[in-house]
Amino acid sequence: MATLDDKLMGEKLHYYCSSSSESEGEDEDGEKSQCPADDAAVEPSALNGNCQWDGTSCNTGPKGVIRDYQRFKQLERERREEQKEELAKLAKKFSITCRTNAEDDKAKSEEEKLEDELAQLMDEACIQNFVQQRMQQMLHRETAGMRFGSVRVIKDCNDFLTAVDGEDKSVSVIILLHEPNSPGCSSAIKALESLSKHYVHLKFCTVRPSLISMSANFKASGVPALLAYKAGQLVCNLVRVTDELGEEFEMCDLESYLIEHGILNDRKLVPHGIQATNESSDED
Repeated sequence: MATLDDKLMGEKLHYYCSSSSESEGEDEDGEKSQCPADDAAVEPSALNGNCQWDGTSCNTGPKGVIRDYQRFKQLERERREEQKEELAKLAKKFSITCRTNAEDDKAKSEEEKLEDELAQLMDEACIQNFVQQRMQQMLHRETAGMRFGSVRVIKDCNDFLTAVDGEDKSVSVIILLHEPNSPGCSSAIKALESLSKHYVHLKFCTVRPSLISMSANFKASGVPALLAYKAGQLVCNLVRVTDELGEEFEMCDLESYLIEHGILNDRKLVPHGIQATNESSDED
């Protein structure tokens, strides 16, 4: 029932919230009633799905409590993940080990020792001694290996295969193809015999092309020719060497020619002291 004040001042309809089921919430006078609390409960962010919990809740129903609980668990999970990342960063930061003064002194002494050793290795006399020692080791290895010192004559195809394939893989085999009446062949045979005495660790052979079933054209125009084999493989093939050396040539000419093509190693590159050592071992 309306009071006297209500009659004089007018009824305060904006404080009235209807709970009836009438259409559009209209009151008896036909005016639409509104509840401010209902407008405050529904925020625009909630309609968009971006709801951020600020510690308070305006939803007091069962659904509101469940939603607040889920949001709280989500924030708690994010906070735990951030703490884990911070702990991992701290563990990585403090895992860097530091050396003590004694370890620093030891490392410094090792560095100084390495520098002294490097300075000694870079000394010219040390380098020369190392080179000479290494060359002596190589020559000693060659001296301990197989020695020939002469020219072997190949008689047929089987003998040719045995001379090439039956030899040790570390030995180079040099074969001269010649014919008695061909120009330059006699000079090549003499030069090859002289080379065999100086290069005793190389195997020198001679053969006539007619004995190993080579073509008549090669016998007529391809000799004298040189074939070099190592480990059963052909490494060099020099046909008609008279085109470069002429019909008359000496051992030094043939030696330079073979050095130029990589078949022989230059003896001039070996130091004199090592050569003397090698010659004395050869005489022994």
